[in-house]
Amino acid sequence: MAYAELDRSQNLIRLLHLSPASSQDDTIKCRFTVVLLDDKPDYEALSYAWGDVTDTRSIEVEGKAVSITSNLHLALQYLRLEDKERALWADALCINQADLKERTHQVSRMKSIYGQATQVVVWLGEAWEGSDIAMEFLRKLAEDNSLHLDPAQEPSISVHGLDMDSSELCSHIIRFFNLPWWNRTWTVQEFLLAQKLVFQCSRSLITREIMLTATNNVWNHNSQYCAHLNSVHVPDDRLGSSFIESCRKAIQLDYTLQLRKHGSYSVLEALLIFGIREVTDPRDKLYGMLGLGTGEYTNLVDADYTISPEEACEAVIIKSVERTGKLEFLSHLNGYQNPKFPSFIPDWTGPAWEPVYLDRLIQVKLFNTSLDTPAKWNAIGRGIASSPGITLDVITSTSYHTGNSLLDYNLVPEFLKELHRLAGIEGSEEENVFYGHTTDSRLLALWYSLRGGTEKYTQDLQLCIRRIKQIADLSKYTRWMNYVTASRQQRVELWDSEMQIIHENIIGATYGRRFINTRKGYFGFGPEKCEVGDIVVVLAGGNVPYIIRPVPSTDGFWAASKLCARTCYRMLGDLYVHGIMDGEVLELGDESARKWQEIVFI
Repeated sequence: MAYAELDRSQNLIRLLHLSPASSQDDTIKCRFTVVLLDDKPDYEALSYAWGDVTDTRSIEVEGKAVSITSNLHLALQYLRLEDKERALWADALCINQADLKERTHQVSRMKSIYGQATQVVVWLGEAWEGSDIAMEFLRKLAEDNSLHLDPAQEPSISVHGLDMDSSELCSHIIRFFNLPWWNRTWTVQEFLLAQKLVFQCSRSLITREIMLTATNNVWNHNSQYCAHLNSVHVPDDRLGSSFIESCRKAIQLDYTLQLRKHGSYSVLEALLIFGIREVTDPRDKLYGMLGLGTGEYTNLVDADYTISPEEACEAVIIKSVERTGKLEFLSHLNGYQNPKFPSFIPDWTGPAWEPVYLDRLIQVKLFNTSLDTPAKWNAIGRGIASSPGITLDVITSTSYHTGNSLLDYNLVPEFLKELHRLAGIEGSEEENVFYGHTTDSRLLALWYSLRGGTEKYTQDLQLCIRRIKQIADLSKYTRWMNYVTASRQQRVELWDSEMQIIHENIIGATYGRRFINTRKGYFGFGPEKCEVGDIVVVLAGGNVPYIIRPVPSTDGFWAASKLCARTCYRMLGDLYVHGIMDGEVLELGDESARKWQEIVFI
């Protein structure tokens, strides 16, 4: 099909006018109009998963046969009205996908397209045996938040004679939340930007409000009243996820929806939350999140399909630092790192991060290692950048094990013994020796470090994170030690909601981390890849300290950078070092030790 070219100097989009039909089997017929978004046209936007691009069906657009995916064909069949046209916006048809310049132009308007639509229709696919049961479950739970998941408690939820002890009911709901729409990247902003939104499965409809109210009730009951109901945690044999894991997808959307309503919402945070979702073009993992930014992150960069994934990621880095004065992006290096990228550029277009890293990003914002010194990130050239920094210390020893060992209870005793030795608290007398310049004992410093200087707590049924400001309660440390070193049966008896929060806190702070000691007597947890001789630095604009490594002069990339007269460094990531997280580096010691120097990264 030949598309009439859109004037890219104007805020234009195409609308698809879906002709009415009296029968499901009638040929799908459509026509286009070009409208100016500034004129507030009346239309609905379609949110759907494309499906298999090789599985196509034919429709008629302005008298000509056009191939579209079978899933879109099915959606248009069910969306047709009987007596009048329906004005829709659907990306596969309304954008000339073969024209990269138009695609870039239209993707940059997605925020407005979905935000201005009178309604966004989420097409979940054709109904199956059980889809109506799943949707009825959501309606019931949304109408009555007193309904327990646990059938042993009254009142409890039951749908068509099935309660939550029924594997059949759980499987229907798991399948519902594992439909392709829930796993695509672009559907996130389509859901969050909509003024009004409905989910459609064949001809059955459910509103966004019902969906979110129901899944929040699921989450609250599971956390507060029905935590011991095993059936909701058992993975489905066919789909692999459990009832609770499946409902988490809607909870994540609601969490983001609420954050966007209150203050500045970081595109970088969205990249981590939704990085597990699927895309056709790797750059869409990044571009699909741009419309979510608010405050300083609004319209951060424009989507550009003419540049590489690396260039797209670097553009986000430069603009986010310019807008916020913070080095937030450096805390994204603890997950997957593309070896083809410069060390300081996170690959947001690559494999997804572990969900555990999300808590760590929240923790980072709670510290102020550089005392609000604004970032001065300088992009020197392709793959080369610099920043003012203060060299704090050098790593003198690291643990053999990592925090991942805490997930394997066979390794826990050995790991804890190693931590105590490295932290200098092997004997009872050493436990009371002061740590560094602080008045904390070394045991207390270790307990802070194991939790990353933060703690989880519940507020209004929500799990939150805050700094540990008061003297830490070492009785909790004793409880946790007793738990992780106990037998399997004893751990079952010792487990409660407080232990769950403590354990999640520690796993979040130490996962993928290695315990480190420094020359000046500090310790904490840094990136798993850090080694003896790596350097701890404070960078302007950094909420936390970072680990860097000198690049040997024989390194080919180093030589190619044409900076041979200077030492270059690789960025390894951020870390928690007890005692220096609140600007102490800029307040302690002589003035010469606090001098900012330019550090070059490659």
